Amino acid sequence: MKEGCLFYTLLLLFFILFAKNELGNINALIVEDNPFYGLSNKKVKSVDSTTDDNLINIKLEHSPQTIKKVSPEFFKVTLFYKNNNQSVLHADTDIIITKNGKALYKESSEFSQGYVHTPNGIVLSSYKFPGPGQYVISVKVVGINFMPVEPKQVNFAANVTESKDKYLVNITK
Repeated sequence: MKEGCLFYTLLLLFFILFAKNELGNINALIVEDNPFYGLSNKKVKSVDSTTDDNLINIKLEHSPQTIKKVSPEFFKVTLFYKNNNQSVLHADTDIIITKNGKALYKESSEFSQGYVHTPNGIVLSSYKFPGPGQYVISVKVVGINFMPVEPKQVNFAANVTESKDKYLVNITK
């Protein structure tokens, strides 16, 4: 049994490290540079906000603040109940990035689903900004404990500025 688990772990690691796409070996980059996997020492910045109904506090962590133009920005979204600071378990969520009102990215689309289910209230994501400008990062909650809820959303402003071959990413409420 242990040999089988080891084999599949090594096989998965092989695919992560050697899978290719338009950016070359981006899958290995995501694992290597992602500060939320513990393999990177990049500084993590965070900003949080509360849904309009004052029920859920949403913490958006991101890193790195300065990225190469071909590299992704990494995100970690954590959901807490505002009244007791406990994790929102079994939440159905989505992360949407827009520019000028046009949706550029939906986390749920990566899985061909209407939402992303998180059993522990944490969602990890990444996005490669296509250029400088003003973006909106929306975190939407549409279900809690396997039950649909009136959608709750928090928007964060992302200002991406260009400096030579890099982008500076600044995210605020």
